[in-house]
Amino acid sequence: EKNQNVNGDNGTQSTNDDKVDPLAQLDLENILVEVFLPQQKNNNTDTVLVDSKKQQLPEEQDDKAIIFTEINKAEPIKLLDLPGVTNKRTRDVIDYAANHFYNAFPEMFSPSQKCRAPHLNLDNLRDALFASEVIKREKVGSGGELVKWMAKKNDELKEVYTSGDVMDGGKKVSENALKKAKKHEFYLGLESTWLYK
Repeated sequence: EKNQNVNGDNGTQSTNDDKVDPLAQLDLENILVEVFLPQQKNNNTDTVLVDSKKQQLPEEQDDKAIIFTEINKAEPIKLLDLPGVTNKRTRDVIDYAANHFYNAFPEMFSPSQKCRAPHLNLDNLRDALFASEVIKREKVGSGGELVKWMAKKNDELKEVYTSGDVMDGGKKVSENALKKAKKHEFYLGLESTWLYK
C-alpha cells in the first residue's frame, strides 16, 4: 500500500515511492570546482599575494604537488552514484547487499578497482549490480532479498567450480584464484555471468 500525501494548496498528490533525489536537481553543466591553499604571508609585506616571477618557496611547491597528486589519484564516479540516474531506494538496496558481502568476506574484496579474480571491489560490485538491472529483472524489493539472491548465485557457482569440470564450458580460472575462492567459499569474484542469469 502506497502512502499518499495530499497537498492542500493545489490538490496534487505525490507518493513516497516517487521521491526525487536532491542530487538529481544539480545542474551538472554549471559546476565549478575551486581549490584553495592555506594562505601564507610574504615576509616582506602583509599581503598574501606572491609575485609570480619570484622563485616559489619549497612549501608552495609541495602544496602544488600534493594537489596535483590528489587530483590525478581520483577515481571516476560510478554510474550508480551520479545524481538523477536512479532513485534512493534502488541505491539503498544495492548498498545493503554489497556491504553485506563486503563485511562477510573482507578477504575477498580489494581496494583496487582493477582487482583480479577471485577478488571484488566494493564500488565495482555496486556498479555491476546496478548496470545488470538485477533488481528490476528479479523483482528484488529489499536489500535482504538481494543478499539471498546473491547467496544463491554464490552457491550455484560453488557447485560449478567444485564439481571438477571447471574447464568444461569455457570457464578458465587460475588455480590460485580457485583455491582462494574455495578456501573462503566465495565464488562471485571468479566471473560476472551470474549477474545476467
